[in-house]
Amino acid sequence: MRRALVIDPGLNNPGGGTCVAAYVLRALRDDFEVTLLTWNPVDFAPMNAAFGTDLKSGDFRFLRVPDWWRRAQKITHLPLALLRGSLLQREARELLQRERFDLVVSTTNEIDVGVRAIQYVHYPWQFFPRPDADYRWYHHASVVKLYRRLASRISGSTNQGIARNRTLVNSAWTGRRFEQWYGVAPRVLYPPVPIDREPIPWAERIDTFACVGRIAPEKNILGVIDILSEVRRRGHMVSLLICGQRQWPAYERRILAAAAAHPDWLSLSLDVPRHELIERIARCRYGIHGMVGEHFGIAVAEMMRLGCVCFAPADGGPAEILGGDPALLYDSRQDAVEKICRLLGEPDALALARERLQARAALFSAERFTAEFREICSEFLASPPERTKPGSLP
Repeated sequence: MRRALVIDPGLNNPGGGTCVAAYVLRALRDDFEVTLLTWNPVDFAPMNAAFGTDLKSGDFRFLRVPDWWRRAQKITHLPLALLRGSLLQREARELLQRERFDLVVSTTNEIDVGVRAIQYVHYPWQFFPRPDADYRWYHHASVVKLYRRLASRISGSTNQGIARNRTLVNSAWTGRRFEQWYGVAPRVLYPPVPIDREPIPWAERIDTFACVGRIAPEKNILGVIDILSEVRRRGHMVSLLICGQRQWPAYERRILAAAAAHPDWLSLSLDVPRHELIERIARCRYGIHGMVGEHFGIAVAEMMRLGCVCFAPADGGPAEILGGDPALLYDSRQDAVEKICRLLGEPDALALARERLQARAALFSAERFTAEFREICSEFLASPPERTKPGSLP
């Protein structure tokens, strides 16, 4: 049986990246003996519950980076995502010098491990400058420069090695940044958005906007509250349901204070099980997203697949999810208010928007992702083998 190596740092968060990894593993396990190389131990139970997969530990061989690497990273109390990714690449390079695999797949961004691989890019690791959302208080320019140089040296990667891989990206928005940095046009493969229920009829829904995502500043949830406050001030008595995963306690306190100030129309659902989350969103007529420059925006795709009419910033992956519909995309707070009020006041335009979004829903199904990924793997394996010289490790 053919052998596949899948490289992923964690698989232990509820976001779209883990969903992609879950369905890649599901697509490969029947046709390959799959080895999974990760940073942390993997627990499939929460992944299966979140994304509707049925992955079992017995389906895979597991390898991890040395324990002392993980202990050292925990001591710092910093995420060090780029450094962890570089160390994981180093481990993969050493593994590939000892063992042969027919297929190598990175489910979290670009890699160069000495052999040609398939890489799924959520946002290019090396792209610089980074989005504002990536920066923290400790990201001083000189330190960041040294950190990036260290990570690149540890990984042993080159732009040429990364560029020769088969690159898949989660959106054309991300693809433009990959091409700008590496000079190679990737292929867009939208992430799977597993939804296991039919949309509720429009007449049975409530005039509520769902806002879904991590409780973090970059999600701009406070901005969403401001938008809906103005929409209400203009006479549209809509409500807002914020569904999210706790992440930033300080920002969460600000959201809680806003909810306490508007108990008649603003409610929170934090850290609820996925099945409960889906049921709550499914009863909303509308969705709204606040983050500018979101790489993909799986929450927007989930709301759309559940039948919500969604509004999102024009800059980022959510604009593609919504088909670039100018009636649903906004450039500013004021623009969002105007477009929401206009659509709420025009039943025919609202019905047309619903039809357009419903037609796009199938683009984001788990079945579509699985079939397309398997086709890509078949094409990749049928192409002439192309290997780079593994080069010495630093």
